[in-house]
Amino acid sequence: MRIAVIGSGTSAIGFLYHLLKTHPEYEVDIFEKGMEPAKRTAKGESILYGFGGAGTFSDGKLSLSPQIGGEVAEYIGIESFQKHLSECLELWTLGFDRNALEKSDLKAQSRVREIKRLFSENQMDLTLSDFIHVGTDNLAIVIKQIYALLSSHAAYHFHFSTPIKDYSDENATVIDEKGRSYGPYDQVILAVGRSGSLLLKRILELSGADFTSNTVDLGVRYEMPAILTDEITDILYEFKVSYITAQDDKVRTFCVNPRGYVVREDGADFSLVNGHSFSHQKSELTNFAILVTHKFTDPFKDSFEYASSLARLANKLAGSGKILVQRYKDFKALRRSTISKMQKSFVVPSLKEATPGDLNLILPRRTAADIEEFVERLSRVLPGTNNPDNLLYGIEAKFYSTKPDFDRWFQIKDTPIRIIGDASGYTRGIVQATISGIALAENLG
Repeated sequence: MRIAVIGSGTSAIGFLYHLLKTHPEYEVDIFEKGMEPAKRTAKGESILYGFGGAGTFSDGKLSLSPQIGGEVAEYIGIESFQKHLSECLELWTLGFDRNALEKSDLKAQSRVREIKRLFSENQMDLTLSDFIHVGTDNLAIVIKQIYALLSSHAAYHFHFSTPIKDYSDENATVIDEKGRSYGPYDQVILAVGRSGSLLLKRILELSGADFTSNTVDLGVRYEMPAILTDEITDILYEFKVSYITAQDDKVRTFCVNPRGYVVREDGADFSLVNGHSFSHQKSELTNFAILVTHKFTDPFKDSFEYASSLARLANKLAGSGKILVQRYKDFKALRRSTISKMQKSFVVPSLKEATPGDLNLILPRRTAADIEEFVERLSRVLPGTNNPDNLLYGIEAKFYSTKPDFDRWFQIKDTPIRIIGDASGYTRGIVQATISGIALAENLG
């Protein structure tokens, strides 16, 4: 069998890793817009593209719950999810002693029930999950080791700096941006992540497949003194909390980084804010995303453009593609934070290059109101969350990929096309994306 894999992020890695065990004789061409691990940097498009995908520069939290990071368990079944979870963890801790990595075992914590009760009393839903924290620094090492393993296999052929722009269903060939054709293939695996949405939509339209894409999570990255969150993060590490506002909007926390750092994440033509945490480097601050879910209805169907246009506007106000930062008391008062005000702030930004400004000029009024209501509500459980000198960075957005109608095992009906990882619409994180790839490799036929 001859296979094309477009993209080399976490889902592709899971697919290739398992296929190496079950069908090492299959010839596989892997096409990647970015570079190999040794040539990637945490700047520009290299943050999103290259072997390891967008997860390369994440904080490396591996959530073990099927309820966190997507709905792949609903598609492949909970038994299949649990079966492949051990292989996923084996892969992402390659070369490390798993017992030496930071981890949680929530079932062993007597304080967890009390914490969950406190959130419930305040109408906030706390999702609990065991996890393993690899760390941004260790994750980079793991990815290099995975690449060394896969690239040494004679049947795997990596094509870096080769963006695929088109697909021909006449004989199942793929076409790069220079017009070169590759194929024919028996299977074409799309593992392009959320950043490959344009290619994904084009191929889905060519195949005549039905799909939906109308949701985006939009908000800010919130930063506050770690001493105020330690009581909970020392036990849970992160708190995944959701809340329904007075306007019936869903707001949630995402990617909590205890004693971490706020970072800029560059896309093709806009920059977003994100957060990292390291195994060997700690700050005195904790950061997390506060995201409001936006679901659109007809006639509007482009949630990606909605959020990306706001990101571009924020970058313009911040100057030179930078990120805006604002004190919470200025955000509430609808006034701009300035350099002089920030110099008086008790909380010193971990993202030094951020530009003081006013996020109210960017965020829709309803979204800003939801964020303020969420912060005030969270402060009932975590006193100090609404302290005036806490910081908001913007904007942060989490895109939900187009969700196609699949036939079986991620296959577009009557085509050789399979879609895995975040591009499938069923995953939003390292673990579930990897499991989608492993599951496909096991059931490829």
